[in-house]
Amino acid sequence: MKNLFSFILFMVFATGAVQAQTLEELKAQKAELVAKQNEKLAEANSFNGDISALGKKIELLSGWQTGLNGLLGLNFNNSSNWQANANRNSSSSTLTVGINAFANNIKEKTYWRNTLTTNVSWQGLDNDTKDDIEGGGFLENRNGDVLIASSLYGLRFSEDLAATALVDLNTSVFNFLSPGTADFGIGATWTPSSIPNLVVVAHPITYHFAFSGFDGVDSQSALGAKVKATYALELPGGVSWSSNLGVFLPYSNDKTVISYLDENNVEQTSEEGLFEYTWINSFNVADLWKGVGLGFTVGVRKAGFEYPDGLQTYTALGLTYGF
Repeated sequence: MKNLFSFILFMVFATGAVQAQTLEELKAQKAELVAKQNEKLAEANSFNGDISALGKKIELLSGWQTGLNGLLGLNFNNSSNWQANANRNSSSSTLTVGINAFANNIKEKTYWRNTLTTNVSWQGLDNDTKDDIEGGGFLENRNGDVLIASSLYGLRFSEDLAATALVDLNTSVFNFLSPGTADFGIGATWTPSSIPNLVVVAHPITYHFAFSGFDGVDSQSALGAKVKATYALELPGGVSWSSNLGVFLPYSNDKTVISYLDENNVEQTSEEGLFEYTWINSFNVADLWKGVGLGFTVGVRKAGFEYPDGLQTYTALGLTYGF
């Protein structure tokens, strides 16, 4: 009986030892498989960057790439017998609409790049809603109007350089080419593969049309050089930045007498040539809420033929939505 008890006790300990040994072996096998799995996953993930880069190249070479971003700014104010207000019975309203769009068709040997920037704003104001004289109604007074468009066609002779032709337009939506400029030129364009989203245009043969739209000032034209650069970059914090700079340098020194009103509303005259530049910068924080973001655009322009007395500027701030 004693021997039987000892045998049973031995078998219990032996079975436990075998189970403990088997459990440790299973854990070790699992750890080994997990390590191999992580190694394979790391190896597979190392291809993601190459796959993404190739996917972008395939997308670029497969057809049209388009984008549209709209900006909308709204402001409504109304007061009735509000004594603390400087105009206690008054109303005002402002609407700003902006569009930034592109349509590109980039192939191995050729490309066609098209851009469009517009910004229009209106303002209505009535400083005394109790009198019998109606103030400026909503959408009645337009105080901002910008239309800038370009179309660039290129024939590559290397990966980064191409012979190109450009049509460039700078005017307004409602006063189309009154005033405004239109450029038609040929030359070369640099699109460095090491700096994505950078396009630098240098067209030494460009014919420039400057449309006046002012009484007593004739429209002008000249041969010159056109330099244009566009760039887009994703900044920290989810902010996207796009910049568009265009410069025209006329070969002729011919000038035109321009009449204008200075800051004191006194008429002045100035002799101006057709040199000009325009620089537009747009910032957008996308998808703050369900695709709606916040956008800000600032434009600077120097064109003595249009306005001899300094810089032209415009700004726009509002909600944006990308399509």
